[in-house]
Amino acid sequence: MARRKAASSDDVADEILVNLNARVPRNLWRRVRLQCTREGRLLRTFITEALEERLRQEMRRRRG
Repeated sequence: MARRKAASSDDVADEILVNLNARVPRNLWRRVRLQCTREGRLLRTFITEALEERLRQEMRRRRG
């Protein structure tokens, strides 16, 4: 398994990575790839941050 260094102090220093296979509409995938290229970001980083943001939003909604 791959390991990555944490991007911020909130993250665990040696986080274990797993593979994620998902079916995504082609147009959306192209837009994400282009956005990451423009910003000089890794797709992995973009997807990780998007998933974390989504989970934070869900937690806020549930708490009321």
